[in-house]
Amino acid sequence: MADDIDTIAETRPLPPEPETVEVGRGRPELLPSIGHIGRYALKYKIGEGGLGTVFAAHDPLLSRLIAIKTVHVDLPQSDRAQFNALFLNEAKAAGSLNHPHIVTMYDAGTSEQGTYSAMELLRGKALRQLLAMGWKPTPAQSALIVRRVADALSYAHHKGVIHRDIKPANIFMVGRTQPRVLDFGIARIRQAESLAQRDDPQSRFQEIVGGSPYYMAPEQVERKPVDRRVDVYALGVVLYELLTFKRAFSGNSLEEIAEAVLTKPVPLAHELNPDVPVVLSEIVARAMHRDPEQRTRSARRLSAELRGWLDSLDGQQGREAARNPSKMPKVARPGLWMVAAAGWLAALAGLGWFAWQSHLEHAPSRQTAALATADAGREPVVSPPASATAVAPSPVVRPVVSPVAAARVGALAGAASGARLAAVDQASAAVATPASSVAQAVPEPAAAQGTLKLAISPWGEVLVDGRSVGMAPPLNQLHLPSGAHVITIRNGDAPEFRQTIEVRPGKAVYVRHQF
Repeated sequence: MADDIDTIAETRPLPPEPETVEVGRGRPELLPSIGHIGRYALKYKIGEGGLGTVFAAHDPLLSRLIAIKTVHVDLPQSDRAQFNALFLNEAKAAGSLNHPHIVTMYDAGTSEQGTYSAMELLRGKALRQLLAMGWKPTPAQSALIVRRVADALSYAHHKGVIHRDIKPANIFMVGRTQPRVLDFGIARIRQAESLAQRDDPQSRFQEIVGGSPYYMAPEQVERKPVDRRVDVYALGVVLYELLTFKRAFSGNSLEEIAEAVLTKPVPLAHELNPDVPVVLSEIVARAMHRDPEQRTRSARRLSAELRGWLDSLDGQQGREAARNPSKMPKVARPGLWMVAAAGWLAALAGLGWFAWQSHLEHAPSRQTAALATADAGREPVVSPPASATAVAPSPVVRPVVSPVAAARVGALAGAASGARLAAVDQASAAVATPASSVAQAVPEPAAAQGTLKLAISPWGEVLVDGRSVGMAPPLNQLHLPSGAHVITIRNGDAPEFRQTIEVRPGKAVYVRHQF
């Protein structure tokens, strides 16, 4: 799974981030405990919501800080076992998801304090908090964030998991560069909680929608069967809010919000914010269509539409991003098909040059043969003896480049930046050799390759000699030509890891790193 590295020029800066206190960093077990849930020692409270409380906790087994989320529901004892079974089933489904833009779940269980889930401890802020602080992202920033969330949802949908409660509060921005989707399955748990409170109109409404009223799909309101398109709809509403700086629907009660979702006309995003391109506005409108049959059919399709729009942007934002490399989300580089095309063209050019040089080297012998044929039948011409003034022509020495080297330079040229390309060209250019060595310029055999094995935690984007090759995990090994290679691993705002390795034929080289 390779995700291209995107670059966005930040024209609207984020509000200043409050200081984060790294209490007990490196020795979390030394923090004072405020209680225990299961094997986990609770250290301090992170936040509290309608369904439960989130704590930072120490895992004594793996000696690390994690997040523990408890779930509080008001159910009679007779319904408790059924609820616990539902919770653990949802937690199992969420725990099967392994994606860079989905929070990693480690464990789930029941305790005297109720049900709980254990997950990775994230640093950053939810998208809802950033918007409340006054951040107004650009259209490109908004499209990139939502595109990445759409990638995560597409992955979950192919695993058979539907979120049902996509909203800004469940999109957590890690280091202000990448989103992580939270709370898979919570909407189902809310539905279970409402089963015991059918007499309460608002609880009954919550049973119907199974999510947040501002972002629910019409079919959820009407209690119709739902599928993955409810997540597409909710993500479209989130993108609408990011582009227009206001919610698509409003109301003074849950019933008014539901009525707005079903019937209220929604202006196009570019009508409320002239800075929004019409093409992007139309993408949002399709994702928010009330009729599921006319809505964008999948999260994967929504991601592809947003990627296409980002790829269509001119190079101005890329130049601005180069001047501001530390800024928040980034706009996509040219599409992979353009990189591949450039690489093939460069490779063909290299092979053509090699063929032309070979033609020139054999041209004298072909000319000599032709002259000999033309002179057949004439009387032989006796050449004068060599004198001291006679100078023999010097042999022509031309640089020879093997097809493999030309193809490799071409492929790297398509993927590398200008500065990095110069270094690659210098390293890959062939050394000038006599024409007699042409026969030695043969392609490298397959056996001249070695294996690079990767162990990256929790994840990282892998670059080989400056070219992105994928995300690890799931990427865990690569086959590389023998020789020296520079391996770079990137993870959001964390300092990048770089190591030069020597690949030997038929051997394995290991690169391990933990961010």
